[in-house]
Amino acid sequence: MIKIENESQGLKKSIFEFFRMKLPKDYEDLNFDIKIKIEDQNVFISIFGENINSSEILRLSDEKAHFAIKRYLFDLFSKEENFDPSFGILTGVRPLKLISKVFEGSSYDESLKILWDKYRIGNEEADFLYKIYKNQEDLRLNSNLTNYNVYVHIPFCPSRCLYCSFDTTIENKGKMDLYTKNLTYDINSYELEFSKEPNSIYIGGGTPTSVGFENLEKIIDALINKFGKTREFTVECGRIDSLSLEILNMLKDKGVNRISLNPQTFNEEVINKLNRVSNKDFCFWFDRARELGFETINMDLIMGLPGEDKASILDSIKKAIDFSPENITLHTLALKNGSKLFENSYHNTEDFGNLLEESKRLLMENNYEPYYLYRQKKSVISSENIGYAKKGHASIYNIVMMEELENIIGFGLGASTKILNEKGKFERNLNSKKS
Repeated sequence: MIKIENESQGLKKSIFEFFRMKLPKDYEDLNFDIKIKIEDQNVFISIFGENINSSEILRLSDEKAHFAIKRYLFDLFSKEENFDPSFGILTGVRPLKLISKVFEGSSYDESLKILWDKYRIGNEEADFLYKIYKNQEDLRLNSNLTNYNVYVHIPFCPSRCLYCSFDTTIENKGKMDLYTKNLTYDINSYELEFSKEPNSIYIGGGTPTSVGFENLEKIIDALINKFGKTREFTVECGRIDSLSLEILNMLKDKGVNRISLNPQTFNEEVINKLNRVSNKDFCFWFDRARELGFETINMDLIMGLPGEDKASILDSIKKAIDFSPENITLHTLALKNGSKLFENSYHNTEDFGNLLEESKRLLMENNYEPYYLYRQKKSVISSENIGYAKKGHASIYNIVMMEELENIIGFGLGASTKILNEKGKFERNLNSKKS
């Protein structure tokens, strides 16, 4: 058990999170005491316990104490067998939000030095993050307080996948009709304070297409009537068992120019154990979407699903590349509260080796560039979730949402509205998760 002696709950939480992220396999078995005392620009820290006894005075230089403390702990524990050095001392969801400030103010070589000296991020990882930053640069330069984006949440699915932790409702005609009625009322009655059209509209879930043709058309019509045209209009069509030719044609006719078709894995043995429909008809639906001329098709894959090994995951990535969608998003399985896998205490013992490095190389060799990244806790391989895009197809919504660059207006259960104030800080308003 780790015991931390310091009056700041925030600092203690930050250190606990550091150990949970850096030593995920050993975290619960760690046993030592840490004493921390901060005076002026000095941090007095000592750590003692089984097989460890170390003390140091850390001198602060215009930075928060937890950065200096975590650098010290990083150096102290980095030789441990199961230590995860990825992202250095950063443990947050949005590493690029902080790191981008380094790239903005320094040359490439200077940035790499700063990222190691301050955050213990190695050169190879820093270079990958720099690629993402450069692929976001145009959008970053053109973002401002007057830009906004719209998110609509549809909490329905044909079935509940074993890895899903969302508040998802299985298809129910009465509930879907009532939800659509209330949702379109909220959209129609919203008092819009922006004078121009949105940068992007994103209908996510759940599986938006599971509400059926009529309900989905009503939702899209309400959005068009309220907000007008947009540069990027995304609808998640993730489950092929929710699709029809009628729905795909309607989406294209309404101006939707980006859709997601999400196989998650092409390993049929794995998919059949997830309470999810087979992908045997995936090619049919992908080809229909391609024939209709959607500008951007995204495909999601999840790495680390039960029963999958490294070779199986790489095979799924190769099959996704063969389809040649404009976007491929790689998620690592996260065991979250509320999912059946979490409730069943699923534990992954597979050795994935250098899977992440190979997946990055494979995608970039096939002209997919990383354009956004976020991290999740309780991931079975690594915390990274990375969006890749062919040139000119990076998703506006994914970038501005993840990097918190622009205003987001959220509709539907659990959706969050985030409005930037003049200081560049978000004022959040989270919708209820209960109907």
